[in-house]
Amino acid sequence: MKKKILLCLIAQLICWSIMTLSDYVEETYNDSYNLVVVFAVPLVCVILYIIFRKWIYDNQIVRLKDVAIICAAWMICGLILGFLIGVLVTNEMWIVPQATGGWEHFLNGIEYMMFAITLAGIPFVAVVLIESVVGIVKAVRKRA
Repeated sequence: MKKKILLCLIAQLICWSIMTLSDYVEETYNDSYNLVVVFAVPLVCVILYIIFRKWIYDNQIVRLKDVAIICAAWMICGLILGFLIGVLVTNEMWIVPQATGGWEHFLNGIEYMMFAITLAGIPFVAVVLIESVVGIVKAVRKRA
């Protein structure tokens, strides 16, 4: 169980580091690829989950309890990090300074909130769907 929670925390930290680096590039060089990162990083997490699924569960039978632990750990780590980083961004205390003033900067920093939502939601839904499909396929194979 500790391994699963640690994996979720490490993955979340890596994802938030990529997001922060992307925001730094956007704020410094005025690139607009940050929105791509907001959706691409959670999708990459799903792909990595599919690839390393057997290793995460130690090649054992995946139980509902294991999936619940992974999903809960992912959501809790994501919500805590998202809240903390969101507060820092809003109060202009984050390591990437946000441009302020004027209408063009009115919602600057909102990409962190969008990222928190997509990082929590997309992998969570994907894990539930993947494990549901795997369970259905195994049940159908047993009956056949």
